Amino acid sequence: MKSKTSYFNKTIFKKNITHYWPIWGIILFWNLFLLPFMLYDNSLQYRYFTNMTQAQMDQQRLSDVTSLLQIYITPGLLFIFSVAAVMAVFSYLYSTRSAYTFHALPVTRIELFVTNYVSGLLFLLVPEAIGFLAGTLVSVVCGYTSINYLFTGLLFAAGISFFFYTFTVFVAMVTGQLFAVPVLTLILNGLFVGGRLLVSAMVEILSYGVAWGFSGSGLDFLSPLVYLIRNTGIDFEYVDNATVVNGFRGAEIVAGYAVAALVFLAAAYYVYKKKHLETAGSLISVFWISPIFRWGAALCGGCLFSMGFCSMLGIASGKSLFFAVLAFAILFGAVFFFAAQMLLEKGFRVFRKKRLAEYGIFSVALFIMLVSIECDFFGQEKKMPDIADVQSAYISSSYVIRGMDQEKIQQVLDIHSQIISSKKEFEAFEERNRWVDGDLISVAVKYYLKDGSIMRRSYNVPAQKDMVSDTSTVAGKLVQLCVVPEVYLDNMFGGDYQNVVIKEGSMDVYNEGGEYEDRRISEEDAKKLYQAVVEDAKDGNFKEFVKRGFLRYRDMEEAIDNVYYYNTLTIQYMLKSDKSGNKDALRREYNMWGAEGEASVTFDKNCKNVIEALVETGVIESEDELYTKEDMDRINEKGEAFD
Repeated sequence: MKSKTSYFNKTIFKKNITHYWPIWGIILFWNLFLLPFMLYDNSLQYRYFTNMTQAQMDQQRLSDVTSLLQIYITPGLLFIFSVAAVMAVFSYLYSTRSAYTFHALPVTRIELFVTNYVSGLLFLLVPEAIGFLAGTLVSVVCGYTSINYLFTGLLFAAGISFFFYTFTVFVAMVTGQLFAVPVLTLILNGLFVGGRLLVSAMVEILSYGVAWGFSGSGLDFLSPLVYLIRNTGIDFEYVDNATVVNGFRGAEIVAGYAVAALVFLAAAYYVYKKKHLETAGSLISVFWISPIFRWGAALCGGCLFSMGFCSMLGIASGKSLFFAVLAFAILFGAVFFFAAQMLLEKGFRVFRKKRLAEYGIFSVALFIMLVSIECDFFGQEKKMPDIADVQSAYISSSYVIRGMDQEKIQQVLDIHSQIISSKKEFEAFEERNRWVDGDLISVAVKYYLKDGSIMRRSYNVPAQKDMVSDTSTVAGKLVQLCVVPEVYLDNMFGGDYQNVVIKEGSMDVYNEGGEYEDRRISEEDAKKLYQAVVEDAKDGNFKEFVKRGFLRYRDMEEAIDNVYYYNTLTIQYMLKSDKSGNKDALRREYNMWGAEGEASVTFDKNCKNVIEALVETGVIESEDELYTKEDMDRINEKGEAFD
């Protein structure tokens, strides 16, 4: 006997196609414009490239195809198309009248679900396929040979669209409001990463020294939109003005999400089958999701606004910060909790005993969470890597100190350990001296671990004048490390002073009238001056300058007025190439982002080698042409008196 069960309704399908044609029409237009039209438009330029070889033209055409496919598989755009398609075909669910009307028709729920699901999915897949076929035809006619990339691009676009569309259908089933569909879908597509970002920020604010170091996690796939944007695309590079395509990136990720879409499809149908039509117009149509919505809104809103208000009020450290964060989090948590309930009930009468009790439970949970962070129950403040797990260690304040051998790594660990053990003392000092300029220095610690991860910490360390001279204090120990000649020179010349190529230089010179002259220095003379800087560093002639770099501005100015020269020697250099990749790591730590660098050398009367080299190379005739700050102040006062 022929089954009477139907899973597809042609009438509803035709209605969807004819009624919502602007949506699939826009998607079709975009696909036709992006692939066939843009490929044809790009091909017109080759008639003018008469001086290009066939190989060069093929490389340029490959660049055309990969650049367009990079846009064609953009997850963000496919996400927007998918949400629009779902909102169209399932729009009848969000009005009580239309919901009852459709479900009164002689069709089953599975028939309605399948017909509308397939209709919306075809809005996406058919235009993508037509764009691919038309693009392939244009490629053949216009001489493009990279047709295989077009087919791979189609598979990527279809897989991503399938996931986003199905996931959005699932979201559409759990809400009863049309405009909640795009909002909730967007939130859920970034919820895990956003939540982790928020928790990381809260931990950073409340935990002593835990620095901002948000990086990828193995669970980031729980935020599909973010994960696909980060991990899919086409890897290509330019080598000798030619495009080298390394292939599509993230094929296994797209395949994984396509499989996950099948799970969401089954879940969406299950929710639809159990869905109560009277929930049309409600924000959440599945009752057990409502508490999650309230708590999530209260937690995110409370934490985010508490951090924002503490920042606005300038509360940045100590116990006052914790109590401020706690008070604001509970206050704004209540605002968002009951605002969420108002959205759920579509009214303002939400302050009932049951909800007040629920918020009380939430407040206790929030209190426990914040206290556990503040009291370091999870050990994040005291966490330090084992020396055997560290590949390289960096500690930076006024200068960057890098450690790649066991001895230097241990020195960084020892200073880090002393900072952690001095938490109460340092926080109390910061609380007392928050508004005193320069009594604190910022110290950043970074470990590159052998497993590829990075551990970051950041502290405010007391650095008063007596502390800088005391080798038992953290500030004093940092000074002792920074006055080492190699450390000073590495900071001056991009992280590896022994492997630089000196180019040229300049120095600002003044006369008795205060007039300024920028004297250029040749490459040969710049090399002599570089050697003089190295010799002075090794002789310890920069020690006092390095030490005073840790003092607050007023103390430093008092110390250098009649010692340090106002003139600055500039030496331009290039870092030698390093195929090991270590050079790139050094450049990051020393804030040098290119192959070229510029060292600004401030020197004083103790730097005899530099002064002699300046005279020898003819940059100055004698030391009398070098002026201290005290000299410049005298010249400026004379000029003002003359005026």
